[in-house]
Formats: sequence, structure tokens, C-alpha cells
Amino acid sequence: MADSDEGGYELNEVSWWSNWTETVWLGKDAYLLFSQDFSEYFFNHGGFLRVTDRAAGLIDTMEAEFAGRRLTPHVFVQSESLTPRLLQGLARKGYRIADQMSVMEVESPSFVVNPKLTLELGLDHKLEQWADVYLKAFYGDTKLMKPVLAVLRRVAKNKEASFLIASLDERPVGALALFRSPGMSGVYCVGTLPDMRGVHVASTMLDFSNKLAVSEARKLILQTVLSDSVEPFYLKLGFRRVYLKELFARGSGHILKS
Repeated sequence: MADSDEGGYELNEVSWWSNWTETVWLGKDAYLLFSQDFSEYFFNHGGFLRVTDRAAGLIDTMEAEFAGRRLTPHVFVQSESLTPRLLQGLARKGYRIADQMSVMEVESPSFVVNPKLTLELGLDHKLEQWADVYLKAFYGDTKLMKPVLAVLRRVAKNKEASFLIASLDERPVGALALFRSPGMSGVYCVGTLPDMRGVHVASTMLDFSNKLAVSEARKLILQTVLSDSVEPFYLKLGFRRVYLKELFARGSGHILKS
């Protein structure tokens, strides 16, 4: 995989989550995301579009930003770009591998479609319904409705973003977001109501998203954390792993070995 391709996958992800967070750029290839509303590392971490010779030296800068916000440092690094110098530097600072993320794209679509579902794209007038499905799917409640709606209203103004809702008998049961960048359409926030899992809601939404991406001459991509154990689901639907990223956390996880 060429560096330019890797940077494209990463830029799509950062561009999407930047709508949810404060984004701090450390040069053109490294970034930090921070959120006062969402506590998960997904919304509070550092990363690289491309891992260059400067990466090891940037860890100190990242740590200072985290310290200023009283947050535990979390940093994603592409596995194939981990140099001995960078790995040793992280180990000396007490970082451990807490998880991994698989970056994927559609290779051989094998989606199962539920014809009983109705799909709607756009949804400026249904942001609250989208947020309701997203929150119940990922959090089990709607306590974060206010900050999520604020994000969605902001995202809705971005012409590169689209929201998708899947409904059964006029009841919203699935939610998904798309974010476009050159040559790519990134899938985010794929969620199904707990009582509707197993009836191909996600697969149906992904089938629609892939057809839309193909019509726009883009490849459909997504990223999934391995601890969530859903990568096999995406592989079954015809996605392939393009590369892995290691999630480094200060003081927790597996001991690093150079």
C-alpha cells in the first residue's frame, strides 16, 4: 500500500471525527482530537496521516496537549510504520498496546439485503431520529442526545457528509453516516437497535452505501476496533483488511517489545 493511499484513509477518518471534536494539527501529518462532551478515546486521541521520522519526537508534544486537558494519552500508529526507534520511545514513556483497529475496504461485496427495510438518505429533518438510533445502539440510552444533536446539525451543513436511516414499518431501526473524501466514502456510526439485530439491517445499509460509493467512483471504507469483535462480520460481507493500527495508551495494555 502506497503512503498516499494510507494518508487518504486516515484523512477521511480525521475529517469525519473533526466534526465531533476540537482538532489540533501538529504539522501536516500528525493530529490530536479532543472532546469535552465525549469521554471515549475515540474522541480524545492522537494519530498520524503518515508516520514519518518526526513521529517519535511528536509524542512529547502530544503528551503536553493531553496533560493540559488532564487526559490519559492515547495514540494510534499504523502497525507497518512502527519503527524500532518509535516503539522503544513509546515503551520508555510507559505506553502499552491497549487495542488494535482494522482499516477495511469493500473488495467482494456479499451483502444480504432485507427488502422489508426502507432506507432514507439526507435526513436534515430527521436528525433527532438518527441520533436516537445511534445512541441506543452504541450507549443503550439517550443521555448524550444534546451534544450529539449539536454535532449532527453541524455535520449536516457539510456537503461531503450524509446520514442514512433504515426503517421497518416506519420505525427507525438502523443508522449510518457517510463521509466523502477524494476517491473514498467512509462509513461511520453503523448502529442497529438492540432488538433488531440479526435481521440484516447493517448489511442492507452497507449494500446501499457501497452502491452509492460505486456510482460516485469512490471505494467504500470503514474502520473497526478489534476488541469489538465485529471484523469477522465485515469480512463476511466482502470487506478486506487494508492495514492495522495499534492503539497505544499510557500505563495500560500489553507491554511493548521492540
